[in-house]
Amino acid sequence: MSHQKSKAVVEIVIIYLLIGISGLLSYFFINPGNEMLQFFIADLVMTVVVFAFSLLKKNSSAYDAYWSVIPFYFVLLWAFDSIGQWEAAHYLTAFSISFWSWRLTHNWYRSWSGWDHEDWRYVNFRNQFGKHFQWINFSAIHLYPTLIVFLSMTGLFYLYDSTAQELNLLIILGNIIAIVGTLFEFFADNTLYKERNNPLRQKGTSIRKGLWKYSRNPNYLGEILFWLGLAVVGIGAEAPYWTLLGSIGMFAMFVFASIPMKEKRLLKTRTDFEKYKKSVSMLIPLPPKVD
Repeated sequence: MSHQKSKAVVEIVIIYLLIGISGLLSYFFINPGNEMLQFFIADLVMTVVVFAFSLLKKNSSAYDAYWSVIPFYFVLLWAFDSIGQWEAAHYLTAFSISFWSWRLTHNWYRSWSGWDHEDWRYVNFRNQFGKHFQWINFSAIHLYPTLIVFLSMTGLFYLYDSTAQELNLLIILGNIIAIVGTLFEFFADNTLYKERNNPLRQKGTSIRKGLWKYSRNPNYLGEILFWLGLAVVGIGAEAPYWTLLGSIGMFAMFVFASIPMKEKRLLKTRTDFEKYKKSVSMLIPLPPKVD
């Protein structure tokens, strides 16, 4: 690890410790009488704090790790409140979230070069919106992801509010879906990481190894499956059906925003992407079409 990255890692760890402390303070001192709202307020406070650090570092990628860290923060708070009363359903779901969170955070860490890096989408937004960028920075890059992740976890409040919740078919199925989704991301991201220094890819060719041979976006598929799994767990804990809106929103965000934006860029940076796009499924792994 370079000295520059080591210094940046220390800084980001300190930043996220401060973010966590701000969330804990707001959680314990702002109590509206509703646990879900209490969590939501703490989540918003932490989002504002990370936004402040994004401004301080002049780099919106300060928020990137928040996506994977905040669900684990929630698990810690639920554990603090009632871990001695947890049943198998609580532990299994906590494992699924923790597995996803630590894997994704590790992938972010190994791929992050330091403060010299900012996500290409944010750079595009800076160039596109100019002096109006900070409104987009807060609303689209910071606030919207916070809201969609929180909405996607609302069903779990019904699980962790009930210390007597037993395992049932839907809770088991939901966790299986979430873990399978995490494994999809694990294998897809590992291939992507290993191919970073592949001379052929550096010449502008698409990855056609592992899951990428059968799906153009296996990592996004894994993310969709993870959030779908949590939604199913919530329904298994008798959460109302409106809690499914989070996973539906995740699906829409990836399919109608993230994937098109990414593939539009790849058409410019990958010489064979148009051919790859015609032969390989967008999301669901399928045998590639033969020209």
